[in-house]
Amino acid sequence: MRIPTSRNPKLMSSLNPSLTSSINPQLTSSINPKLTSSINPKLTTSINPALTSSINPKLTSSINYKLTSSRNPNLTSRINPKLTSSINPNISSNISGLYLFDLTLNAVGFTVSSNPKYWLLFDPLCQFTGVAVNCRQNFFIEFDLDNNFVGFFVHAKDQSWLRFNINNDWVGLTT
Repeated sequence: MRIPTSRNPKLMSSLNPSLTSSINPQLTSSINPKLTSSINPKLTTSINPALTSSINPKLTSSINYKLTSSRNPNLTSRINPKLTSSINPNISSNISGLYLFDLTLNAVGFTVSSNPKYWLLFDPLCQFTGVAVNCRQNFFIEFDLDNNFVGFFVHAKDQSWLRFNINNDWVGLTT
């Protein structure tokens, strides 16, 4: 992927959680779901898709990409990076979506927004891997292609979101 320097956490210290404590959940408790119950889906029902049907794509068709064509990149070309070069980070380095990184700061994917409250997740080869649904300010729930809850994103600052798995383990970040 063609990641601009200004959005590369390996090159920009302000985007690197090892160098910037405000985006590191091990150093900032307010962005750590193991320490802050309001961002822990196991402890807060409004952000738990097993307990809140409106944020569960298996129970709410409007957020189920399989049932809503405008949210399905296989049916809507403007949200398919294989068909729309401006959202493909292998062609354009200035995508509007987020770049996804693991904790070793390797790029593992990117997002395409079908709207501000719904992200489509892709791997570096533009394979559709899942979706993220905004369920409240500064919080997105992540689902795989079978609409299973697999994790969540917590906003840290600007375009920096922290990615956690369902066990509340920190697994990545965005820029």
